[in-house]
Amino acid sequence: MVDSKPRMPVKAAPPLAAALPLAALFGGLFLVWCLSVVWIRTLPPGDQWARQIWPILLWIGAIALYIVWQRPPQPACWLGLVPIDPPRIAIALAAFVGVFAWHAIRIQVGRPASGLLYQLPPEIHVWIVAGVVVNALLFHGVLQTRLTELAGSRLAIGVTGIAVTLFRVPSFFVGGGFGVEPGMLVIILFLALIAAILRDRSQSLWPAMALAAGNAFGTLL
Repeated sequence: MVDSKPRMPVKAAPPLAAALPLAALFGGLFLVWCLSVVWIRTLPPGDQWARQIWPILLWIGAIALYIVWQRPPQPACWLGLVPIDPPRIAIALAAFVGVFAWHAIRIQVGRPASGLLYQLPPEIHVWIVAGVVVNALLFHGVLQTRLTELAGSRLAIGVTGIAVTLFRVPSFFVGGGFGVEPGMLVIILFLALIAAILRDRSQSLWPAMALAAGNAFGTLL
């Protein structure tokens, strides 16, 4: 794995005062997201734009708020948007192809194919990519980076994986459903932990984004 940049200094335990802004941001965001799901469920079934755009706008707002509020040095690099070099490209491609191929294999062994990848209009694919980008920036950029500074990479990886999974729970209710799929949550947690490890080891966001993109498009096969 690539580790060309020096790691940020970490502390044995996060001071409460230093961790409060992060906790306030994600606690408040989770509450707003849950209330948003209640609102989205009242919309007409054909109103897909709100279902696609509103979560992206929420995530962008949270990222911008934290950057303006806490003012990390060199925000782009701090988030993991570092220059792409050949090793990181290789890791990102391997992550994308690996998870996409995994979905293809699942279809071959019995998972029903949806065919949505080839049926959805191009603008929906654009919103999927946008969602992947802002989700990675929020969780593996803001959350994981700050937790790594405060408490080290192991705790940051675990908490980030749990946070990604927790924020996905309300999504099960967006389309009109009323239940959480435990098996899907396990898969989400597993992939979120892998993405967090890739973010930590490569010291960049690109492999985590690639993994999430491969998963997003693979589920549409």
